[in-house]
Amino acid sequence: MNGERGTSIVELLVGTLLGLLALAALTAAVAVGARLVAAAGARGEAEDTAQLAVEAFTFDARRAGYDPSGAGIERVVQAGRDAVTFGADLDGDGLVDGASEEQTAYACSAANQRLSRIVGRQSMPLADGVSVCGLRYLDAAGTAFAVPPAGLGAADRARIRALALDLTLVPTALHGPTARTVLVALRSGE
Repeated sequence: MNGERGTSIVELLVGTLLGLLALAALTAAVAVGARLVAAAGARGEAEDTAQLAVEAFTFDARRAGYDPSGAGIERVVQAGRDAVTFGADLDGDGLVDGASEEQTAYACSAANQRLSRIVGRQSMPLADGVSVCGLRYLDAAGTAFAVPPAGLGAADRARIRALALDLTLVPTALHGPTARTVLVALRSGE
């Protein structure tokens, strides 16, 4: 046969094995990259959810007590450990319409792991997977009120000058907890 030599079966097997090892390494690298992309996406979604919840709370707290007619609108209509209701006379008629955006509430549900925004009679979940959701009420000196189980009475609600929302979303297998705290000064009632 003129000195030509072919490839032996052993050489073919070794070549195939090396090719498979290279393919396995590339597959593992792609899998790691895919997990990192999924983790970054989950983290970004949790961060966005927490930030949107804080921004909505801040918006409603800042307009609480808006009273263009001087009718004496109550800023904080209800103040509990896990719920707060804001009032604002947005249409200037001297009244707060409880079935409209003039009355906005936030409710933390530990059982459902949810923070909800309640506008009038419509409840909208702002954040699911909530592990910590706390409300704090502060007076003019910055001292926090001790909130009884039934919530603050009218006299204490009138003394509230700032509110704080502490929010933490439950960590998943792909990312750690996402936490936000916001302190919002209320509109002057005097």
